[in-house]
Amino acid sequence: MTAIITTDRPDDMTSMREAVEAGETTSAALVERAIERAEAVNSQLNFITWPCFDRARAQAAGPRPGPLGGLPTLIKDSILEKGTRSSFGAVVLRDYIPVEDGPYARAINSAGLISIARTAMPELGLNVVTESPLVGVTRNPWSLDRTPGGSSGGGAAAVAAGVVPVAHASDGLGSIRHGAAPCGLVGLKPSRGRNIGDEAMRSIADLNVDGCVSRTVRDTAAWLAATQTRAPDAAFTPVPLVTAPIDSKLRIHAYSTVMRSGADPDASVARVFADTIGLLGRLGHDVSDGQLPFDARAAISALSDITEGRFSRRLGAVAELLGVVITPVDLEYRSQTIVEQGNRISDEQYDAAWALMEKNVASYLALLDEIDIWMTPTFSTEIIRTGVFGPDTAWLDTRDHLLDYAGYCWIDNFAGSPSISLPMGFSDNGLPVGVQLATRPGGEALLLALAYQLEDAIAWWRHTPPIWVGA
Repeated sequence: MTAIITTDRPDDMTSMREAVEAGETTSAALVERAIERAEAVNSQLNFITWPCFDRARAQAAGPRPGPLGGLPTLIKDSILEKGTRSSFGAVVLRDYIPVEDGPYARAINSAGLISIARTAMPELGLNVVTESPLVGVTRNPWSLDRTPGGSSGGGAAAVAAGVVPVAHASDGLGSIRHGAAPCGLVGLKPSRGRNIGDEAMRSIADLNVDGCVSRTVRDTAAWLAATQTRAPDAAFTPVPLVTAPIDSKLRIHAYSTVMRSGADPDASVARVFADTIGLLGRLGHDVSDGQLPFDARAAISALSDITEGRFSRRLGAVAELLGVVITPVDLEYRSQTIVEQGNRISDEQYDAAWALMEKNVASYLALLDEIDIWMTPTFSTEIIRTGVFGPDTAWLDTRDHLLDYAGYCWIDNFAGSPSISLPMGFSDNGLPVGVQLATRPGGEALLLALAYQLEDAIAWWRHTPPIWVGA
């Protein structure tokens, strides 16, 4: 596989907006081009769950107010859209049609964005690959035998291939970052309570947030500025539109040890991580070895108990919320085995895991008060092949592998802290490798400013995958 290296400024959302404002193109033309691109590569990548082409064309034909008015995007099959199938990657929900938009769908609409389709995700979002009985296997445009990640892999695959410049993504234990890294994209997980509809989120059990994946930092910054809450009772004051690199020295702690096993990441990941440390040093930052502020193996054990126990305990609540009967037999084999394992976790064990996680979060937040940036790889190895964590696998057969592969991102969901995965290099096989940067809650502006600085240094947007339909 060979990356294509472009020389011009990317065909991103910001450049599209500038072209519309200059009268060089129209929303209708941009949406039609996005639909054509989607149809050209979806047979290879399989990122669409439900097309919304006719709706998109109708929206583009008229005025579309908002800071991102008339620009094409994609919405992950994880939020409610009025009158549109919202199946959360599950066969049992394939005919579920909401009667109202969810809060984040309203935020996207208020920004003026036009979604041409709902993108694929794994069943109910609990996987780091995008494979399900509903849609099948979604593939990575960098290599068709590799996953685009999950659970935001559908949108990530489309953006990486140039279908649209930016796509909605969501993140419960790393899913925005877990989609961005395998596809060579920027993936920002906002702070808990940052978004429209999240104003009441305060508990460490409020894990899920929404955001986007994009090819450029400026697109992610624009998306965040357009979709964040400005409610008076919000946890944070709004983030101003970040447009420039940071110009101050930061204290950065770098940590790369695989938490459950204590092993080092694989050679390619370690090389890209070390290169990033070196770049940050040359840019004037103070980077030192980080020490995890809690017991790693105990934390991963608690994470397993919470993940399994929460899934089995919340399945009925999800069914009740949607008004659809969902039983384990309705789910893929992998999900059934997670429920079985979750049912074995006693209430005492489950409560003890949450108690330990409260302590871990307190220690992590105390660390973030002492430094500016916590830095890790996004994944411990090169992108995995499709099928490794597929719907026909048993949870206990793959759990340790998954926790080792994707065991860096989860703490920021519990802590409510923002974190961003950036495409800092490539493996020996030419596959994207992501590096994650995190900071204290409310610190999205700092992350974006640092991301601008790194983007200016290596211009990752110049690299496009072998399957590419962008300009």
